[in-house]
Amino acid sequence: MLGNIINMQGALDATESMIEKSYPVPLISADELSKRLKKKENILLFDTRTYGEYAKSHIDGAVLLPPETPTNDFIREHGGLIREKTVIFYCSVGQRSSNYLNRVYKACKAEGAKECYNLRGGIFRWYNQGHPVVNENGETDDIHGYNPLWGMMIEKRNTSRK
Repeated sequence: MLGNIINMQGALDATESMIEKSYPVPLISADELSKRLKKKENILLFDTRTYGEYAKSHIDGAVLLPPETPTNDFIREHGGLIREKTVIFYCSVGQRSSNYLNRVYKACKAEGAKECYNLRGGIFRWYNQGHPVVNENGETDDIHGYNPLWGMMIEKRNTSRK
């Protein structure tokens, strides 16, 4: 069992490293994001997964943003919201959100975003480090695995704590 957890973590670590080499965007760790959210910093979260992934669970307060949304549409719909805010994008492991941030970074800064980041390791890293996720019914321990292979990078939580 421990070997499987180490392998899962190793797979997520390797995936993060590959993504970071492919998309040179600013990153924020799950722990740093958690600290900033607890301090009630002026943060706007964008979840760049599908509706089904988002509906299953997401970070509390995140706005669903389909990853195919064109930059002009994003700015038209959200430009006024990002002004003077730290804007953070995430997806399952960081690939879709890194790609998206890479496309919209300059437009976000031009609209007055204070800072722009991709959540390193996405919602998988966030969840694996014990941070909460929610759905329409409140906090949940359920998370969308994206696909069976990537889903193996999600650590199962001990649900007996409730």
